[in-house]
Formats: sequence, C-alpha cells, structure tokens
Amino acid sequence: MGGEPAVKSEMATPLRVLIVEDSENDAILMIRELHRGGYEPRALRVETAEAMQEALAAGEWDIIISDYVLPRFSGLAALHILKQSGRDLPFIVISGNIGEDIAVGAMKAGAHDYILKGNLTRLVPAVDRELREAVVRRERRQAQEALQRSYGELEQRVRERTEELRASKRELERLVGELERSNQELEQFAYVASHDLQEPLRVVSSFMDLLERRFQHQLDDKARLYIQYAQAGSERMSQLISDLLKFSRVRRGSWEPEPVDLHELFRQIVADCRTVIQETGAVITCEPLPVVQGEPAQLCQLLQNLLLNAVKFRRPDVIPEVHISASRQDRHWLLAVRDNGIGIAPEQHQRIFVIFQRLHSREKYDGTGIGLAICQRVVDFHGGRIWVESEPGRGSTFLFNLPA
Repeated sequence: MGGEPAVKSEMATPLRVLIVEDSENDAILMIRELHRGGYEPRALRVETAEAMQEALAAGEWDIIISDYVLPRFSGLAALHILKQSGRDLPFIVISGNIGEDIAVGAMKAGAHDYILKGNLTRLVPAVDRELREAVVRRERRQAQEALQRSYGELEQRVRERTEELRASKRELERLVGELERSNQELEQFAYVASHDLQEPLRVVSSFMDLLERRFQHQLDDKARLYIQYAQAGSERMSQLISDLLKFSRVRRGSWEPEPVDLHELFRQIVADCRTVIQETGAVITCEPLPVVQGEPAQLCQLLQNLLLNAVKFRRPDVIPEVHISASRQDRHWLLAVRDNGIGIAPEQHQRIFVIFQRLHSREKYDGTGIGLAICQRVVDFHGGRIWVESEPGRGSTFLFNLPA
C-alpha cells in the first residue's frame, strides 16, 4: 500500500493492519479513515488465502480488516486461516452489501464486528474498541498461562514435598520402631538384672546378720561398725533394685485405661504411709479428687512417690504440710501436690526428673534418685506432663495432668 498520502500527527498511534480486500481503492479509503482517527497504519493488502498465510507467517499484526466477498477468497475463509494460525487478533468484516443473517453468522464464526463500506465512520470506534478488548484478552490469557505455570510449579513442589514427607515418615517410623525395641530390650534387661540381683543380695544380708549374731562377743567396736556399714549398703542396694524394678514395670501400652477414683486411692496411700506421717508429724490435706482414666497401680505409685517426697524433703524444725488439689481443664484434670519443704532451685527443675539424679547427699536425705523419674514415666505413659514450680526455702508444687 506504498505511496498512499496521509496527514500524519505527532501523536498518531502506530497500527499494523492486514487488509483482506480485492479493491485497492476500498483499502485506501479504510486507511484514510484510520488516519483521521489518529492512527498511523502500516498496512498490507492481500486478496488470496496464500498471500494471507504468508503475511501472517512473516510478521506481527495488530488487527485484520477483511471484505466479506472476494473473487477468489472470502471473509469466512480468512477468519478460518486466522484461527488456524493460533493468533488472537481483532477481526473486523467490511462489506458493501451484507444481510443481517450473514453478519450474525460471521460474528458467530468468530468475527469481532462488521461494518458496511458505506458507513466507514464506524471503523475507527470499532478498531479502538477491539484493540482494547484484544489487550484485555491478551493480559487475561497471559495471567491464565502464568497461573497455570504457577499451578504446575506448585503441584510439582507439593508432589516433591509430599514424597519428602512420606520418606521422612517412613524413616521416623523405622526409628520409632527401633527405639521401641531398644526400650523394650532395656526394660527387660533392667527387670531381669534387678530380679536376679535380689537373690545374691539377700544372701549377703543374711550372712552379715548371722555374722553379727554368732560372733558378736568376739568382734570389737571397729568390726561391728564395718558390719553396720555393710548392712546399710545392702539395704540401700536392695532399695535401689526395688525402685529399678518399679521403673522397668512402668510400660506404655501394657495396660488398658480404666476409671480410677483418685480420692479413694489417695486415702489408701495416706493410710499405708501413716508410720512416716506420724514420725514426722506431717499434716496431709486433700481437696476432692476426680475419677480419671488410667492404670491404678501406676497412679498409686505416682501419688505415693510425690507424697513421700514432700514429707522427706522438709525443712528442719518445720512440721511438713502437704496439700493436693485438682481442677478440670478441657479433657484433662490438672493435679497439684504442694508442700512447705526446702524447695528446689529453678535451674534444677528439669534435672530432678532424670533417673539417678540427686540434688543432696545421701547423709542428708536418703533415697535412690529414681522416685521422680518414675513419676514422670507414669505421667508420660498416661499422655500427660509433669513439672515443678519451686524456689529454695519456699516449698514446691508438683503439677501434672491426667486424662478425664
């Protein structure tokens, strides 16, 4: 379409327009109309299917304006070629004489608008509108493509992460299985070893008693003192073995939960411990305690250990006071055992629950260092948690939760 004169504006908008038209004069009229509308067209006119295909393959276009009827071509055929090319370009049909049914058919086939050649003043508004809509379609398509890419990337990351989680789960299950087997083997070893140690220890204790009785008149004071040391050591070892057996018997999953009346259980514990309570003058008070789900023997061991612990670690010349209470929290009961004893430094609050850990010398407070470890084991196996709130010289409060 070279040589077509036009009045150019500095603000003219460049427009790459492909014109499907057999009449050069009609094409010139279209170009002039576009100039008047503020465009600076770079136009190419084609009138055959082959020429249109070559034009689409050779360059980029902003819009296609097509006559409806050509000698060797048609607007519908041109529209079909555009669709086959995969381009999303505005397609406007222009014809000298077109019926309404034909125009509607062209629109249904994919044309964006139709204009009569006798009414070219509609051309620029139609071009403006279709270019804007083309931009919207392009941006929407780009957004959809970006979204699809994001979905694809997200799906890939989810698949990768899912596989990582499955692998981690398999590894965790393997490690848990190994740990459970190791714990079972360790518990079994502790039980067997402790049980087997009882017999030789009883023999040692019996012979020490026999030695003291049979040769008491032949032993000097130093020999008697040595025998007392041996008997005391034997008693401590017996207590240690007994506590170790109790610790090994606390096993997860070896019992079925059942209703346990803690109030009645604590009453029995106080009765069983009446000797040490009377010797120390301890004052034991108890609020109404609930019924919980658990294993009676283990819960008895838990409460008894906490009670005796509170009485044992009393302040000199102070009557020990122990108070136990309970409060409901959702599906659990929170229990508290409070005393007025010597208290525990904050930095030792975790250490006291570790087996064989002692904060005081045996001469000052006897014990094996297993009692609180048993308490934690019992609470853990009941799905709860135990902790202490305490300061030196201000008593201690042991708190733990149990399933309702």
